[in-house]
Amino acid sequence: MTAISWNRDALVSKAPIAPSERMSPHADQIHNNYNWKSDMQPFYARATFMKMGPLALLYSILFNSVLRILSYVPFNSLLRIDPSTLHPEDCFIVPNSSTPPIAIITGSNTGVGFETAQGLAQRGYHVILACRNRQKGLDAVHKINQHIITSCREEDESKVVGKASFLQPLDLASFASIRSFCNSFSEKYDSLNILVNNAGINSQGDVTEDGLEMCFQSNFVGHFLLTKLLIPSLLNAENTYKNNKYKDEAGRIVNLSSVTHHFAPSNERIHPNDGSSDLSENNGIHDKHFWLGSSTPGVSAATYRESKLASILFTIELNKRYGGGGEKVMGIRSVAVSPGSVSSDIWRNESALTQKIYRMVYLTPQQGSSTSIAGSIGNLPIDAIYLQPYWHPFMRRMHSAVRSFQRSYPLSFPMFEMLGPYIGHSVSVPRLPTDGCGGYKSSGQLWDACEGLLQNDQTLRMTPLVDDLASFIEGDIHQEVW
Repeated sequence: MTAISWNRDALVSKAPIAPSERMSPHADQIHNNYNWKSDMQPFYARATFMKMGPLALLYSILFNSVLRILSYVPFNSLLRIDPSTLHPEDCFIVPNSSTPPIAIITGSNTGVGFETAQGLAQRGYHVILACRNRQKGLDAVHKINQHIITSCREEDESKVVGKASFLQPLDLASFASIRSFCNSFSEKYDSLNILVNNAGINSQGDVTEDGLEMCFQSNFVGHFLLTKLLIPSLLNAENTYKNNKYKDEAGRIVNLSSVTHHFAPSNERIHPNDGSSDLSENNGIHDKHFWLGSSTPGVSAATYRESKLASILFTIELNKRYGGGGEKVMGIRSVAVSPGSVSSDIWRNESALTQKIYRMVYLTPQQGSSTSIAGSIGNLPIDAIYLQPYWHPFMRRMHSAVRSFQRSYPLSFPMFEMLGPYIGHSVSVPRLPTDGCGGYKSSGQLWDACEGLLQNDQTLRMTPLVDDLASFIEGDIHQEVW
């Protein structure tokens, strides 16, 4: 493995932040390159989401019908509705060697996760499928590897291709399972190039073995722990670009979010037992108190939407703590992505009629994986923290030299992110908490809440952890005592 040279002087933050919230220069650039305050808007209420769904469906059907009628004229090109292309020169280099770069994808035995795994394996990555069920994981590994063998015979046999493998079961609703998985990975591999936190459920109300709300732990808290335990491996990775004018990176983290993050207000708490709502005491701030409520069984009926907002704030905090800076310092880059409305196994508990309707109007899992793949290997613009797959009527001015990421949208009406013309991937501005800092205060509060949730887990008390990029460079990987 290539040794990485670190420049400690380049880690001095450009803004006065407390030691526990040290910001890397690269994260500072991401935050300051765009005026986030101009796009900060209140979150939509839960009831609005239910009303907006039919409008989004009608808009999608009418707009896509018109596009089919006009498909014989250059209408799509004029409106820039053609799907984005992920050009090879805008992606990480995959060396033709016996040790391909490593990727881990959670929930990858089916749906968007499976298509993401297959897409990365086709591009030369060794993809580890992290799933709860061993047999389903092994079946998915066999299917991906057989597909790769077949596609190589049909295309170019000299093409660099990867493979899929299964390490051991990973249950995100169990801290012990997560720790065991990370220990097994660290014993076998020195570095991790890509981590895609894809797994998720949309059922609510159950309680995990760790005493947390099932949906929020499976979708977010479990991924928080998984990511933090894998940080040393991610920092040991080296992702390079073919074009040497682009700065190399350490590992890449992709967090799956959703359009539902627009509907996670902090001043409305819907109780799952009786459906009543009240105003919390945090005056509209997504603070530590709010996030602890999300993880507590019986407090919120909106934990799916709250987990998807948490994924975006987690992205911000990861860039703040572990992003690189300067010419010689490589750090982790994190991005949140929305797959769009996808007809996948996440709807397996719905009625047969509902699933049939979803298959008619929703994206396929392969289409839904486009943002995850672009977020995993693409040369992201400096201010990109969120990708989504739908065309919007209003463009945002963005000066990106990267051909694959020329399309960018401002914070928009959520209906345009529910359904509509599929364009592959685009950079978009997410809805962030109105904390006066573009989500920076709220992301720190979320991080603190998660560490508080984990402090009673006995299996983690002697786990080597890295608090931020500076501590990694200084060798301060300590035995965390929570």
